[in-house]
Amino acid sequence: MKGLNLKEKWLATAKSYDDLFKLSLLGGLCGLVCGLVMAFFYMVMYVPARYFIEMEFDSFTSLPLITRMTLPVLACFLLALLFHLIPKAYHKVGVPYVVERLTYHGGHLPVWNGLVQFVSAVVGLLGGLSMGKEGPAVHLGATLGSVLAVRTKLTQYGVETMLACGVAGAIAAIFQTPLAGVLFAFEVIFLEYRQRFVLPVLLSSVVATFVSHYLIGPMNAFDIDALHHVTLSLELLAACLLLVVMIVLLVALFFHIQKVTWRFSQVSVWWRFAIVALLTALAAAYLPESLGIGYASLSRLLAGEVFVYALLVLILVKTVLTAVTIGLGIPGGMIGPAFVIGGLAGVFVALVFGVEAGNIALFALLGMAAMMAASFQAPLTALVAIIEMTQSSASIVPALFVIVLSCLLLRVVFHQESIFVERLKFMGMASSISPFRRHLRQHKVSSVSDAALLLPVKIPLEQVKDLASSVVNYVAFEADGCWYWVHRSHVLDALQNLDFGPQPWLGFDQGVGMMDLRLAVASEAILQIDEPSSLEALLDWFQETRQNDVLIRLPNATYCVVSKHHLDHFLLKHDD
Repeated sequence: MKGLNLKEKWLATAKSYDDLFKLSLLGGLCGLVCGLVMAFFYMVMYVPARYFIEMEFDSFTSLPLITRMTLPVLACFLLALLFHLIPKAYHKVGVPYVVERLTYHGGHLPVWNGLVQFVSAVVGLLGGLSMGKEGPAVHLGATLGSVLAVRTKLTQYGVETMLACGVAGAIAAIFQTPLAGVLFAFEVIFLEYRQRFVLPVLLSSVVATFVSHYLIGPMNAFDIDALHHVTLSLELLAACLLLVVMIVLLVALFFHIQKVTWRFSQVSVWWRFAIVALLTALAAAYLPESLGIGYASLSRLLAGEVFVYALLVLILVKTVLTAVTIGLGIPGGMIGPAFVIGGLAGVFVALVFGVEAGNIALFALLGMAAMMAASFQAPLTALVAIIEMTQSSASIVPALFVIVLSCLLLRVVFHQESIFVERLKFMGMASSISPFRRHLRQHKVSSVSDAALLLPVKIPLEQVKDLASSVVNYVAFEADGCWYWVHRSHVLDALQNLDFGPQPWLGFDQGVGMMDLRLAVASEAILQIDEPSSLEALLDWFQETRQNDVLIRLPNATYCVVSKHHLDHFLLKHDD
């Protein structure tokens, strides 16, 4: 018996490694698909911009005045028409929607919402609206991971792993920053670090980066040269403190404007998008550098071109325009604009302190990192992103300083969480599940089940005798469309009654003695279901049906029995 227990433990351990290998393969596949989809996303945006609008993507300052004022108006009209025609169920898109589906729907994302996100993001970005492509990319990546998990019939743990793979793959493909993609999935979507997810998610992120690099080429969004050395000084410390104050105030303004605009979510989409069109058209006329994501404008500034009379005006206009655009429901992202706003703030501080031209890029990086970290409460993601983009670790110390202080002040002084968390709070939703529910999601039914042997209603007596050597404790059978179960020992006890003479359950089929289980044992009726995705789903089933036991059909056509009492005992045993 001891050897049997060791064998069972070895098989259980081997099964867990098989699951890890399967999830890693699927993670690599998810990264491949994410890389291909992100490359297609780029192509759909860049080809029309170059060949129809006759500009480099995101370089709206090169367009004639009439063209750049017409584009946002046309984009808002098309988006309003799209959202007017499609059902309201498909209106929800973006990172907050991904977190909502993870928290309340087990991470299952509808494909149609992803298609709406793709189309609307392309229209908005080509129209010059102040929004980013990274948020839509996260939604698309999460949808791909969710669909892959559903197609392969993974458990809840597998679904969440694939969702993390999709998010990490999307961010990695968009920025070509694999580690930042992994950290983004944990810090922004799951709001916690999950070690069990790491290997499949890392593989997805690396594969997506490779595909993106191969199809799109290396990305130098900001044209920032690698930093080889940063001298720590009191002047640098003072400049960093000013940058922190500026970033915190900008993030607070960004949050406040969005919270005001969220109150108008029930107003007609035509009115809301008309306001965005009007404000963007005015910005196109007087400050075209604020259009689009803003990468091109920041790159030109770092190259030494002075294209605005007052850099501070551009920072404020970009902050307000992005907050209004996203807050009024335009389905775009905030990550790219947040990077740009932070980078512009960093350049402004560098100019205030008279920093040498060669070191202005450092302050742009610090501002980008601090703005992203404070807006999304993702400090490690922001830090690793700038290290991977510059391929230099020289800015780690000042970057950590501005990141930590910015996140801390925003939480302590303004009591603000991530903008995505704040959005869900405004909608009356939680941004994460309770530790109890999370614990249930991480375990399969096998943690609380007892194997059950499926038998026909009428069974040969020789097969009944074989039950004596079986290690399975329960027997299940189907009769008249209903399922029944009984302990194996009761069937063997019924067989022993033959010593006292013929029994009512005894019959013969072609000379073979048969036992009718319906007559031989006092069996109990039991409901039969397919394997739930997790113990959370099983607990919900028990609460809805008020049953005490259930017969579960596993994917390999075997059966097991789970009792509510056994599940309660498991929860008490693992209660932290």
